[in-house]
Amino acid sequence: MNVVEARQSIEQKLLIQSTALMSLVAISGTIMGIVTGSSAVLLDGVFSFVDVVIKVMMLMTSKLIARETSKRFQFGFWQFEPLVLAVEGLFILVIVLYALSSGVTDLLNGGRVVDFGPAIFYAIFFTIVDAAYYLYVHRINKSLQSNLIKFDNISWSVDAWLEAAILISFVVAAGLEFTDYAVYAKYIDPIVLIVLALQILPSAIKILIPSTKQILGYAPPALHDEVQTIMDEFMQRYQFKDYVSSVQKYGNARIIEIDILIPKDFPQQSIVELDRIRNEIDAEIGGNPTEKWVTISFTATKRWMAKDYLLDEEDD
Repeated sequence: MNVVEARQSIEQKLLIQSTALMSLVAISGTIMGIVTGSSAVLLDGVFSFVDVVIKVMMLMTSKLIARETSKRFQFGFWQFEPLVLAVEGLFILVIVLYALSSGVTDLLNGGRVVDFGPAIFYAIFFTIVDAAYYLYVHRINKSLQSNLIKFDNISWSVDAWLEAAILISFVVAAGLEFTDYAVYAKYIDPIVLIVLALQILPSAIKILIPSTKQILGYAPPALHDEVQTIMDEFMQRYQFKDYVSSVQKYGNARIIEIDILIPKDFPQQSIVELDRIRNEIDAEIGGNPTEKWVTISFTATKRWMAKDYLLDEEDD
């Protein structure tokens, strides 16, 4: 097993672990939310169920990307990664909006009576579990550098904060029941629900915006500047007339196309000589060979370059 296959194997094992553990959180949260009457705990359960579905999709995507190409997807399956992440962000956004609406409604209708005792023990247990698993995966992904694992682990960070917020709020509410302010305890759950929804919102946006950019074909500025810097150096080294570069990124995969305009009397005309220059440019770009798609073409005619030039423009 080579380095890339080992990396993909670890990625898939982590996604399987994450799915199994999140399934436990989802089932526990849903049951506890129904038993205690807490909308905040139920939100945690529903959020976790949606996350389980997304994790299964991520696992399937990871397996597809490992195949590299197929007869029907001849450029590979890289585009599936931002698509899955966009679906995750959209689902979370819908849940957040529903939770906000439900919390405001409960608040205006006089609050919600909750059995805080069991909910507190539930929150203590899963706050510890979620935080521990988040730190465990975060440490592994420092060396793995998987985009899928990175965004998958966001769900564990969010869930850990959800559980911690539920724990603190319910401890406060349980304490209020033994004071002269017991009447206000029933407002804790809808307030927590609203706060949790607002807390989840940035995570949904953090996932949704970059994945949507990748789906739409937004060129990453950093990758664009990197390729331009490399090509400017090669322009001087080989006295090319001009070049046009196009870049895209899907997760960890980089798509790079470079059209180089050479003079008609360019001294290095043979295929072997041009391949040597291609190899030099590719080596300078660097990165994992299985996570990049580099196309470098040479032409002495502007019409064969990318659309930076008009097709009817005459060559010098």
